[in-house]
Amino acid sequence: MSQSQPASARSGVVELDAIDRHILAILQRDARIPNTELADEVGLTPAPTLRRVRRLEEEGIIHRYVALLDPKQVGRDLMVVVRVTLDKQTKQGFETFAEHMRGRPEVLECYLCLGDTDYLLKVCLPDLDAYQKFLVDVLAAIPGVRNTASTIVVKQEKYTTSLSLE
Repeated sequence: MSQSQPASARSGVVELDAIDRHILAILQRDARIPNTELADEVGLTPAPTLRRVRRLEEEGIIHRYVALLDPKQVGRDLMVVVRVTLDKQTKQGFETFAEHMRGRPEVLECYLCLGDTDYLLKVCLPDLDAYQKFLVDVLAAIPGVRNTASTIVVKQEKYTTSLSLE
């Protein structure tokens, strides 16, 4: 890339000023805040605030807006962290496994890892019977899965979706 491009285009990181960071912090706390209230909190009028939010969306900093549910309130009481090891670390093996996981609604998070574990999963299900079915019928049925190690979450001590912007 040429030096005439902005630093954000060269580094892949978008430059954020203090107001952008403040807007992002507020939206991480409450994505449904009305624009007028957001503008008041950051000290701008509504029009420039909305332009900044739209820019943050267009630049991909704000990826999407979601509602965070309480798993217990919707009958998903069991949280399991699963370490998965594949037979071989090949491009096709990684792609096949990842594609299977992207299609599974009970898999909330799936990470390709370095080290002894190839994938780390966060799985949320109604109960242990549902997890056993997932383990046997889904994970063990994927070609190339050599080993799984499951850890049942007893209590969630911290949960946030907010990124630190400091």
